[in-house]
This record gives sequence, C-alpha cells and structure tokens, in this order.
Amino acid sequence: MSSELHRRLAAANARIQYGNDERAAGADDKARAIAEEAARRGRGGPRQLAEELGVSEKTISQAIARARNAPSGSGRTLPSDTLERLLAAERQTLEPLGELQWQALAWIVRGTFIDALWIEQPGELLAQEVEDAELEEAVEPALLAQACRGFSRVQALAVIDACQRNDIAALPAKG
Repeated sequence: MSSELHRRLAAANARIQYGNDERAAGADDKARAIAEEAARRGRGGPRQLAEELGVSEKTISQAIARARNAPSGSGRTLPSDTLERLLAAERQTLEPLGELQWQALAWIVRGTFIDALWIEQPGELLAQEVEDAELEEAVEPALLAQACRGFSRVQALAVIDACQRNDIAALPAKG
C-alpha cells in the first residue's frame, strides 16, 4: 500500500477513535446526570426518574452503575463544544470577502484532501491551492490567495471548517 493510503487510513481511524471517545464521554456524562438526580431525589428517586424519563428502572440502575465506574470527568477541562465556539469566534474576526470568493474557496476546500499536516500552515496551503486552481478572473485569484496567506492559523482552520460543511453563510461577505 502507498504511504498516502496509510496516512489517509490513519487519519480516518483517528477521527473514528475521537468520535468513539466523545460518545463514551457523553454516555458517562448522561449516566452521572441520572445518578446525581436519582440521589438528589432520595428513596424512590430511581423509580420516579424512570417513570419521568419513560425508561425502565433497570436502565436507571445501569446508568447509576456506569456513573459509579466512570472516570471522574475532572480530567476534561474544557466544555465539549469549545472547538466549535472557537471556530465561530474566529470567523467573526475575518476580513469580509466577496461571495464569489468564498464560494470558490469552498469549492477548492471540498476538492482537497485536508489532513493533520494542514495544522502547521493552513493559510499558506489554502493560498497554494487557490494558485493551483483554474479560477475565473472574477474571483480575483491573486487577491484570494493573498487573503488566505493573511489568515491566522485558527482563522484558516475556521474557514476550512465552514467550507467543508458548506456553510458559506457563516463567513463574512462584502455587502
């Protein structure tokens, strides 16, 4: 197998593992919330909670057992939505580009394999992709590449994220 294939498979496996870890952490959080509420309600609390949530008492017992065995959760120092909030805040600091430029950049990003190596110089790599693309003059490729080079690392990652999700409306456009 080629090294490119190995790299892409490793990146995909890392994303899968991240998702699995987040899913498990979410299940632990849910179990802790149920256990804390059952304890707060005191005697008969698990039964009341089961009725309220529309689940069996066994499900509540399993959640309480999971909470007892789950990691304390104190190792997690940032809320789980920190990345999304950071990227949204960074998008607000971008200089507005024309709608056509954002659309061209989104088209480029969706056609480019972006992996962890992009973390080092995402703005420069975006600029190189713009320069390599055959774009209409109306897009003003030279100005678009210059804008990409001017992005901070996190701004460029915020742009890439919005483009990958095809959420051009999240990017500031010139009026």
